[in-house]
Amino acid sequence: MKYRNKYEFSVQFMSREHSWTVIGRHLAIQLHISELKDHKPSGGIEYHYRQPPEHMKDDAPTQDQCWLLKAPCWHDGSSAQVTDYWLPRWQEAPHDLERMFALLETAMEEHKMTTMEVVLKAIGIKEE
Repeated sequence: MKYRNKYEFSVQFMSREHSWTVIGRHLAIQLHISELKDHKPSGGIEYHYRQPPEHMKDDAPTQDQCWLLKAPCWHDGSSAQVTDYWLPRWQEAPHDLERMFALLETAMEEHKMTTMEVVLKAIGIKEE
């Protein structure tokens, strides 16, 4: 099993909450979308890294004990990314969990490639 996936749904007050988590060896992603009656859906996505990404390389861990990775982590997030990318894909097929997990796993692979490029650059190897 390459990734551990989980979907959770809850109703909190007047809001329907959707949460997808994808956990890998070096990175975890959590996407959440909220549907509030008479409002547009909103949400956020967070990337939890076991090692600091390049833009956080000099920072202390964001969390000493990450709830997703069960280890120190550096996390970064975006609500704009949800509005621009994730919400439209979810709205196309809101009940297709497999599709959402496939999209999130693709995002994991893209982040791993970016991380690998950073590592190769740091040790002086150029990809061709």
